[in-house]
Amino acid sequence: MELITERLILRTVEQRDVKEVARMWDFERGPIPEEEAGRVLERMAENHRKNRPGRIYHLCLGVAEKSAPETIIGWCGLDGTSGDKLHIFYSIEPEHRSRGYATEAARALLNYAFQDAGAAFVNGGCYQENQASYRVMEKAGMLPAGSEENGDPLFYLDRETYLKKQELTQ
Repeated sequence: MELITERLILRTVEQRDVKEVARMWDFERGPIPEEEAGRVLERMAENHRKNRPGRIYHLCLGVAEKSAPETIIGWCGLDGTSGDKLHIFYSIEPEHRSRGYATEAARALLNYAFQDAGAAFVNGGCYQENQASYRVMEKAGMLPAGSEENGDPLFYLDRETYLKKQELTQ
């Protein structure tokens, strides 16, 4: 699967990407062994097979710049493993942050969720000190939905609101 934006390719990673997955899977802590990256790829493929129209189980996509499609610069996706809620997630490696890539990825994911996958709503959240992620959700069109007990902000967007916003911008 591929989602193409102005500057990015959000794509399913495959066995040919094992070296990139090893390098990037846990980029905040450092590379993982290629053997472990192979297991990550197997879990991703298994999760993707569980996705159905109207029901996303888990969709994890590698984020790459169009100018370097084989180099993963982050991860994004939609997680519905809880069964009752669909959550958006995204993470861009530090060297590529502050360029609007997370917002671009989030917008593409929301479009996919509502236009292609038939999702009724998408939730999001971040740590209260993560102002960059908070702004990404706002810029992507998500709406504040209160906060966790610890103060971490929550967001949501429903399909009807998304479609109305799309009509207004076209």
